[in-house]
Amino acid sequence: MTYIDPRKRSNAEQSGSPHAPEEVIAEWHSLAKAVCRELQLAGLPAHVQHPGTPTTRQAGACVHVDTVDGPAAGVHVSWNAGESLTEAVFAFMRPDRLDLPEPTIAHGTRIVSLMDGTIRSVLTLAGFRTRDAAELNDLAPGTHVAGRQPRQWFIEHVLAEGVVGLITAVRSCGPGGDHTDEPPGISAEGVTRLTGRGIRVVRDGLRHLTDDDRQELTRLFRRLAGAMYGQAMAHAGFWKADRSLLELPDELCLSAQERSAASGTSTTRSQVLAAAYMALLGSVESADADTVDEDDAVKIHQTWTATLLRRLDLAPDEDRRELIRLFREAAGKETEPAHKAFAAGFPEAIGLVEDGG
Repeated sequence: MTYIDPRKRSNAEQSGSPHAPEEVIAEWHSLAKAVCRELQLAGLPAHVQHPGTPTTRQAGACVHVDTVDGPAAGVHVSWNAGESLTEAVFAFMRPDRLDLPEPTIAHGTRIVSLMDGTIRSVLTLAGFRTRDAAELNDLAPGTHVAGRQPRQWFIEHVLAEGVVGLITAVRSCGPGGDHTDEPPGISAEGVTRLTGRGIRVVRDGLRHLTDDDRQELTRLFRRLAGAMYGQAMAHAGFWKADRSLLELPDELCLSAQERSAASGTSTTRSQVLAAAYMALLGSVESADADTVDEDDAVKIHQTWTATLLRRLDLAPDEDRRELIRLFREAAGKETEPAHKAFAAGFPEAIGLVEDGG
């Protein structure tokens, strides 16, 4: 598809306002569609203003592409108020009755400002890089979207789910676990050996986080543990569901007395979780047959790596690349020889490759 007619492109270049290359414009239109979908998922009315079509005042978020090459080029989102309010504002803005202090105009301006802020918040949460368009062009309304970045909330959820799930899976094979009619596959000592390192990684990592980050991670662990316990009750019944799952967040998190100041640290929640995830999987992978039965080890490993990949099936490439980066970073910091080789090749071993390749 050609977005800019060759003659129009040539005239724009001669006038000193050239259009961006066709392949760049194509990427912007793809980004515009993704932005529109995300706003619609959030429940906001949104539409893409297609190139070559007349500008409309359709209510909601209007996503369009500015093709003129420059800092303000790319995807823009502006908010259109409802028809009645828009007409009322325009009525007061006619040259023969322009009155800037008019309450209707002020109300319309406030509405647009509030919705612009909401749009930026939604898109930032969804992993888009946004800024006030006026920072790039005084006359540009709304929000400028520069591209995508990893959705840290999604990365953290996937990793925290793996940490809680791996610990629970190991303990369910131990004494007092789900297999009550069979000899435990993992001894109490083995359970401690397989989960202890991952738990220590979480607790040590929390000491390097700010109070806000520690609290957010604690809330995430509690939400996941509660959800998993609910699933266990639905599957096994109230009396057989392991209530110790609800106590796991307290075991992972620090007490008030253990907390230390984290001033000057650059450690993130995602880094802590990725390191703990790798430590837990590495412990299961490198354990000998006396610690964990091979069938149990394979089942635990396959279940939670499959869960990880399933979560990434429909995730943007940015999320996948960020997760790979975090795993490779954790592998680079690995100090135990028994875990280092496993960690170094982990993403490729389970088929976690960039761009879905």
